[in-house]
Amino acid sequence: MANMTYTQAGYHHDSELNLIARAKMTVLTWLERSRSRRQLSELPEYLLKDIGLSEADRYQETTKPFWRG
Repeated sequence: MANMTYTQAGYHHDSELNLIARAKMTVLTWLERSRSRRQLSELPEYLLKDIGLSEADRYQETTKPFWRG
């Protein structure tokens, strides 16, 4: 059975990959928020009512910056 050890270089490499993966996921989350808020802003009023949102709810959500959840 092989022993697995983390060298300082291996740990550094893993943390760089984790940082890159987290950055990628953050950007993808921001893009999804931007897209969904744009779609929400384009919904007709009758569909807003159908999903239980008011114009005030729409305004509150669509005026948020993309980085805010």
